[in-house]
Amino acid sequence: MTASDGPPVRALLLDADGVTQYPRAGWLNEMARLGGPGFIGEVFRLEKGTLTGEVDLKELLTTVLEREGRDATADDIFEVWCRIDVDEFMLRLVDRVRAAGVITALATNQQSYRGGWMLANLPYADHFDHQFPSFQVGLAKPDPAYFTHIVEELGIEPAEAVFVDDMAVNVRGARRAGLNAVHFAGTDTYGHLRCTLRALGVPGL
Repeated sequence: MTASDGPPVRALLLDADGVTQYPRAGWLNEMARLGGPGFIGEVFRLEKGTLTGEVDLKELLTTVLEREGRDATADDIFEVWCRIDVDEFMLRLVDRVRAAGVITALATNQQSYRGGWMLANLPYADHFDHQFPSFQVGLAKPDPAYFTHIVEELGIEPAEAVFVDDMAVNVRGARRAGLNAVHFAGTDTYGHLRCTLRALGVPGL
């Protein structure tokens, strides 16, 4: 799709992990050290069931750590999980789009502990008009209902929004909800993303 194919872009939605932020180097090794063999896989499996905020991840992690006889606590795990570096270049891109009159929103899957930490400690409120962490929305990507909720909250039509995510499955979910969606893969450059957004009619780029 190009700018001439649809209505004007009124909102730009960006994912967090892999788009506007990245975990600090060494975090997985540290979590594995704290939790023991097989811990990483189990953590991410458990996390999937907590992204809508209906299940408490801290209780689940505590059970796993106690079962394995580890000295680490769930809070120790969360501390490592919250070692995040924000991508300042991407935030400057967001600022340019926002200055051009486009609504900007962070659309991210987060469990309540990490998501709550992000809301309190990262500077996203200075760059995004809205934040939609899944644990607060009660829905999670790639469910098309998550994206429908966002555009309804913003008061726009799905086709008036552009969404960017590093995970193809989430891009497909957004497209099923009627949004324009861009896959920002790990091998893509900022220049490539900027050109793609410009071709979709995102102002300010």
